[in-house]
Amino acid sequence: MLVLPVWASMLLGLLVGFLPLVGMEPTGGAKSGSSGHATNQEPLPSSSGSNCSELTLKLEFSSKVVEHEYIIGFTGYFSAKARRLYISSALRNAGDGALLEWHIVPRENPASDFPSDFELVHIRQASPSSLLTLEDHPYIKRVTPQRKVFRMLKYVPSPEPTAPCNATRGTQKWQSWQSSRPFRRTSLSLGSGFWHATGRHSSRRLLRAIPRHVAQILQADVLWQMGHTGSGVKVAVFDTGLSEKHPHFKNVKERTNWTNEKTLDDGLGHGTFVAGVIASMRECQGFAPDSELHIFRVFTNNQVSYTSWFLDAFNYAILKKIDVLNLSIGGPDFMDHPFVDKVWELTANRVIMVSAIGNDGPLYGTLNNPADQMDVIGVGGIDFEDNIARFSSRGMTTWELPGGYGRVKPDIVTYGSGVRGSGMKEGCRSLSGTSVASPVVAGAVTLLASTVLNRELVNPASMKQALIASARRLPGVNMFEQGHGKLDLIRAYQILNSYRPQASLSPSYIDLTECPYMWPYCSQPIYYGGMPPIVNVTILNAWASRVGSSTTHLQPYLPQNGDHIDVAVSYSPCFGRGLVTWPCPSPWPRRRRRGKGSLSKRVLWDQYHNLRYPPGYFPRDNLRMKNDPLDWNGDHIHTNFRDMYQHLRSMGYFVEVLGAPITCFDASQHAAHGGQREEYFPEEITKLRRDIDNGLSLIVFSDWYNTSVMRKVKFYDENTRQWWMPDTGGANVPALNDLISVWGMAFSDGLYEGDFTLADHDMYYASGCSIARFPEDGIVIAKNLKDQGLEVLKQETAVVEGVPILGLYQTPSDGGGRIALYGDSNCIDDSHRQKDCFWLLDALLQYTSYSMTPPSLSHSHSRVAPPTGTERQLPQRLEGNHLYRYSKVLEAHLGDPKPRPLPACPHLSWAKPAVNETAPSNLWKHQKLLSVDLDKVALPNVRAYRPQVRPLSPGESGAWDIPGEVGQTIPVFAFLGAMVVLSFFVVQLTKAKSKPKRRKPRIKRPTYLQQQQTTTTGKNPTV
Repeated sequence: MLVLPVWASMLLGLLVGFLPLVGMEPTGGAKSGSSGHATNQEPLPSSSGSNCSELTLKLEFSSKVVEHEYIIGFTGYFSAKARRLYISSALRNAGDGALLEWHIVPRENPASDFPSDFELVHIRQASPSSLLTLEDHPYIKRVTPQRKVFRMLKYVPSPEPTAPCNATRGTQKWQSWQSSRPFRRTSLSLGSGFWHATGRHSSRRLLRAIPRHVAQILQADVLWQMGHTGSGVKVAVFDTGLSEKHPHFKNVKERTNWTNEKTLDDGLGHGTFVAGVIASMRECQGFAPDSELHIFRVFTNNQVSYTSWFLDAFNYAILKKIDVLNLSIGGPDFMDHPFVDKVWELTANRVIMVSAIGNDGPLYGTLNNPADQMDVIGVGGIDFEDNIARFSSRGMTTWELPGGYGRVKPDIVTYGSGVRGSGMKEGCRSLSGTSVASPVVAGAVTLLASTVLNRELVNPASMKQALIASARRLPGVNMFEQGHGKLDLIRAYQILNSYRPQASLSPSYIDLTECPYMWPYCSQPIYYGGMPPIVNVTILNAWASRVGSSTTHLQPYLPQNGDHIDVAVSYSPCFGRGLVTWPCPSPWPRRRRRGKGSLSKRVLWDQYHNLRYPPGYFPRDNLRMKNDPLDWNGDHIHTNFRDMYQHLRSMGYFVEVLGAPITCFDASQHAAHGGQREEYFPEEITKLRRDIDNGLSLIVFSDWYNTSVMRKVKFYDENTRQWWMPDTGGANVPALNDLISVWGMAFSDGLYEGDFTLADHDMYYASGCSIARFPEDGIVIAKNLKDQGLEVLKQETAVVEGVPILGLYQTPSDGGGRIALYGDSNCIDDSHRQKDCFWLLDALLQYTSYSMTPPSLSHSHSRVAPPTGTERQLPQRLEGNHLYRYSKVLEAHLGDPKPRPLPACPHLSWAKPAVNETAPSNLWKHQKLLSVDLDKVALPNVRAYRPQVRPLSPGESGAWDIPGEVGQTIPVFAFLGAMVVLSFFVVQLTKAKSKPKRRKPRIKRPTYLQQQQTTTTGKNPTV
């Protein structure tokens, strides 16, 4: 029987009227460096089609801990007097309380007069025991060090000639490791350059994207003509401020400053641009010019911000009953508890939060927080030709990994390339980035909210339901790129004006045959004995009360073979009552559907033994990537190993995901298995050895692990105020060695890199390890590589000859499987891959599946005698590491971590089949998300309309402030000039044709000829 559980992690994050559960225990997660300086350069594509551009966007980032300052979070909102009493009481109970010098840091901002749920305290010589005593107080939830973050965004010319984006540039210095990933949330704008990397560069397509306003393109003028302009809706912009007398805004209700600068004005222009897209009343028209603008200045002109600034500003937004909040910032750390908790509290208080999904595309698994939260509207970017912008981050969410499967994000996409908005002082400018797409949706949401008569119906859930139900599906794009589709303002208006509170699902249906939208579910058929695919579904509940749960029923359709599918559903304790319908359409014969598929073509990807940032510090597999040092993409076949998955599917392999211990899969159903980063249970090691003896094959792509290098790349952790080292290297080599040691195999602690050729293929070894020990009857391939470990530790360069990097081995047992080892995984990882080695993966699968050794490897000139393990020391686990804090396998035990008890395999509660029946006639049609008939909601017959703008004031300039876009107006002037010249010739030609024809005058003969004729003839001429 086919097995397909749908694990619906249906989390009710949008239950309006209920505060979220807080009090999550803080983890010792890795944070940004104390003084590390980051440079994150993202090249903009050039019109010539090259991979890199001569103009580069440079994002400089650094952060540090504010000495002696701590944020003390409380379990509720208390007055300033009560907060002081609680802190004083907690510190008196500390053993060194009498010696502590502490005081409350005054926060001079608009929220200081209201109750708050946190306090900023300065404590000198705070010991760990005193901080723990604070957290033991019944009203104190968490103690976190105050953070100071610096950001800067600017354009710089490329210092070197244009080169391939992945080219290695010379030798880098390793004097100190500086954390350069923008771990904290950063501005998601790409600057003033016009995004034109659509893959098509004809002038016609470029001209289409230049002259129009985004509000006009999305037909906001239709709603303006109906009298809806955003009036009565409070919208907050969290950014860099706004000038007081900016000519584009007429309804700025309040400007508040949450920084330590004595100004409310915008010194950078980003906040003004965002506010203009939402509510500008002239020139570059915004969506809701009559909305109430509340400007929150949370960044200084130097792009400096503090955690406490955001928390105070969020609390003030709740007090002011803000309706819509735009947050064009983001970062990868979804474990930042104070920030995430406050976002949950905002949405629980009916604040509709719109946030940018991130600019880390086209790599998958790059979603930014808070846009990846289910109760936030996460916005991706497209260009004006409806192509997904290359910079827009892709899903899935990685919160649920490694055990489960991510949710669909972004929620929606809209224009984010070359969008016009207000200039810093006047005029307009053009920017690109998902921070541009975010205010487009925020402005649309503000305008839509003003069209609803009963404002009680408008909440984060109902607005998200309307947006995703009305979105236009983009052709040829999957759901992890476009979410539910492109923003459709008019259809969303139609839905909201016929809306009744209800619960719905996102996605609303799963069709395993609908490609490419349902990728990856549609990319591989289901079959008997396969690992169950997991679909993560989110419930959107617009009711202001909780709903009960009931048993889930399956309604199979017999003629469509629905009786061959089992479905399991797991959900949160609070769940809506409903019916799960699972049709199974297929053009294939029934007997073929029950087949297992070829066992030699089935590959099992081990996702369970995977660790990623956050919560711990897990470095990149390639140490050269200092601008992106954290491994935060999930290491999943549908995120940063997506290209490998696509390649294997194109070669006819079936790739399944193991989200449970090795003891939970049937090895007789698979031919190959891959290893990862986590430790292994002893029972897993025993079972895998037994499975390989019985015919299972194993392929391991390892990475670097060197304790000296790990100490070198340490950084300062803000939560514990300690220097932290990685808990593993690029791979957990000691754990892998435990797994393969029974066959006399082991990886070394060497760290190598370099270019080489193998079987006529160009290869690049990026921070990989070598094989230290291998059976003498195996095949080993060696290459000359640079010693990168020596370069990191001593800044010296050396080439090591004959480094063993590849090993092939047939186990000696009768019918036993085969093992293949390779020391570097970067060639199959999309994150920083420079040269792929998919051909090598094919060769290894041919070997492990069919025992066919490629002649190019078995007879290679690079083949060497297998190493015996005496040449290099085997790596040992880093002493004092904290892997047990994040591990599913280890637990602390008297300073020496030991394995936990082996967890039970997941138990699937199968849905109970209902009465079988014939499929409905609309089985093949897309199911509607909401019970709204758009055809019954008619729009008035209005003409296209742009609201009247006020005239220019005396001395006021009406020029467009569009830096760097002068060249874009040249085709317009050329076109107008050509039209004038053509009109002139047409007029002249018309005049010439309209005049009556004149008779041709007769030519009179000259007089002297007449006299001569008379003399000759003697006759007088006749008159």
